[in-house]
Amino acid sequence: MKMDEIIEEFVCKPSKIAVVGASRNRDRPVYDVMSYLKQQGFDLYPVNPASAGDTILDLPCYKSLKEVPEKVDIVALFLSPKNQEIILEDIRGLAYKLVVWMQPGAENDEAEDALKQEGYEVVKGACLMMTHQVYCGGGE
Repeated sequence: MKMDEIIEEFVCKPSKIAVVGASRNRDRPVYDVMSYLKQQGFDLYPVNPASAGDTILDLPCYKSLKEVPEKVDIVALFLSPKNQEIILEDIRGLAYKLVVWMQPGAENDEAEDALKQEGYEVVKGACLMMTHQVYCGGGE
């Protein structure tokens, strides 16, 4: 799948997104991205073991990707590469393939190469919110 197809299918149309590294801290970029995507009608599933059982933007937060009750289209990573090992295992453990979106700061060349070889679509270094704003006519 090419980038423009990913954008058309999963970014310009509200999709289901697991947000790994979700935070209630309004000073973190992940909070702004989640708030924006929620306003645009996306179904969000915050994932953060430290916040499991709590809510973020009135959404239940899950301990791991395996606990998300829905099949998601995109897993958006807001974790540095050194903290991605467990989530990459969770991604591989799902019964379906999804788009792995490595937000700025979460770029991981080694994981990208391996995931692509395993049949996953990977977007690296583009902000999901900015991509929506630029390509899909989203507002501020």
